[in-house]
Amino acid sequence: MKKIIFILFLSVSFGFPQKKELKNLKVLSYTKKSDLVKYMKVVSKDLGVKCNFCHVTSDYSIDKKDNKKVARQMMAMVQQSNKTMNDLNFHEISCWVCHRGNEHPEHPPKKK
Repeated sequence: MKKIIFILFLSVSFGFPQKKELKNLKVLSYTKKSDLVKYMKVVSKDLGVKCNFCHVTSDYSIDKKDNKKVARQMMAMVQQSNKTMNDLNFHEISCWVCHRGNEHPEHPPKKK
């Protein structure tokens, strides 16, 4: 019995590979993949899109798609807005505020 417990301890401690570290996070500060995935599910619902709208699904860390680059800017904007909202004691906002389940907001920004 002691031998079995010891083997289980070794396999749990050293035998299983560790979860892959999160790569190429430039705006989000998640350290656990499960938290990142939970957040991204909310974002995809708010925009009415699937993962491949922004990501190369064979490697989510790749920055090939323009939608991913724009999404980073938008996430930074939401973070900054939420900092201001918190300072003013207002509720936080999310992508839903503008997108309402659509890829593009109904009222997009003015063109330069």
